[in-house]
Amino acid sequence: MSPIIVIGSGVIGLSAARALQLAGYEVHIVTRDLPEETTSIAAGAMWSASDLEGRSRNWAIASLKHFLPLTQEANSGVTLQRMREVYADKVPDPWYRERLPFFQRLSKHELRGGLIGGYLMDVPVVAPPIYLQRLYEQFLAAGGNVEIREIESLDELADEAPLLVNCSGVGAREVASDATVYPIRGQTMLLDASGIRVGYMDHDAIDHIFPRADGVLIGGVKVKGDWNRQIDPTISADIMRRCSAIEKRLANAKVFREFVGLRPGRAEVRLELERLANGGAVIHNYGHGSVGYTLSWGCAEDVVALAAKAQSR
Repeated sequence: MSPIIVIGSGVIGLSAARALQLAGYEVHIVTRDLPEETTSIAAGAMWSASDLEGRSRNWAIASLKHFLPLTQEANSGVTLQRMREVYADKVPDPWYRERLPFFQRLSKHELRGGLIGGYLMDVPVVAPPIYLQRLYEQFLAAGGNVEIREIESLDELADEAPLLVNCSGVGAREVASDATVYPIRGQTMLLDASGIRVGYMDHDAIDHIFPRADGVLIGGVKVKGDWNRQIDPTISADIMRRCSAIEKRLANAKVFREFVGLRPGRAEVRLELERLANGGAVIHNYGHGSVGYTLSWGCAEDVVALAAKAQSR
């Protein structure tokens, strides 16, 4: 039987590839970029599900179940992190409250000026450079192989495998001819600030401070329609200014690395099976916006189910 071809090696592609391997499939990855060069490497990668509805909630729950055990494994790149998530308006308890190891509402005196609502909670936070490398090594150890190759359309691979899994992220705009996909530019900085134990995320202002296994990630920005992959020093300075105002110990921290990523924006995630004219099929799995890690394993499980459906024809 021909291997399934997964397009893309970001967190969505690697998760799908590993889930398929674990289900007994032979898998081949075709990707323009290796994991450390994808948008996934730039992500803050906190499990974050406050805005999710419908089947996205099911995907987030499945991913939470996958990540929580990894927080107990050394060198997994996933840690259980205490986070403050704050809002400019009053907010109800989140739908996932009872699924977390720890949750409590913030009192008024724990909120900064102008903020009205918020939580203190323990959630998985991923260090992408560590986690993605681990997934990649697991994929290779299980017999997977990777081809570095840029494609412009699914037609280029349609005759190479009976089943494709399209995890091309923002590249799906061209690869899948999906004009509803657009970039949401992000920029972050990884700092040496080991003394910071409690993270922070302002849901409205996009200010975030994420202690992780590889340092403290700060950010950020969300600029729709911007394809620029170059680091903007002005934005970096603004991120440092904003986050240092929240946590003064960041002001003189050493910068390990700066990142830019193009989140794959779409009105909703596209996760579905499409039959191709040549008799083959493609499972589309893209459009995860800023919650790729949060949805990754839930989507991967659905990919496995769709693969079984595709091959039962």
